[in-house]
Amino acid sequence: MNGNTDIRDLMIQIEKARKRLVQPFLQNLGLTLGQGHARILNCLLEEDHLTQTELAGRCRMDTTTMSRSLDKLEKSGYLVRERDPDCRRSFLICLTKAGREEAAQIHQGFDRLNDVICEGMDPEEQELLKKNLERILKNLKECPGL
Repeated sequence: MNGNTDIRDLMIQIEKARKRLVQPFLQNLGLTLGQGHARILNCLLEEDHLTQTELAGRCRMDTTTMSRSLDKLEKSGYLVRERDPDCRRSFLICLTKAGREEAAQIHQGFDRLNDVICEGMDPEEQELLKKNLERILKNLKECPGL
């Protein structure tokens, strides 16, 4: 086993450990891991009144997945679609009061997860980790295939 395989294996283990923490947290909020609901609500907490396309871009989701997730979140009472005054064919996605409360809990959970991930690291180590992860992401995005 070479060093690259060890890194890949560690990344898999890290993702499994992250899911083990996040899944029960989201279930307590009535959300399901992997559908992007928490990411959408958290993003809208930072800024709402976004078009579906803008929101999909910020959440790094495709528009089809985004549409299904928005339907579920709207049925749950967490968001509404309002007509965009600047474009008759477009809607703006907005949090409801219940959605804002849910999103605030999600935001706190995400902050806590970041604290857990970085526990025991000084700021320089955190910055180095971030740069290395950004490099990994860049390498994966630029790879034409295996």
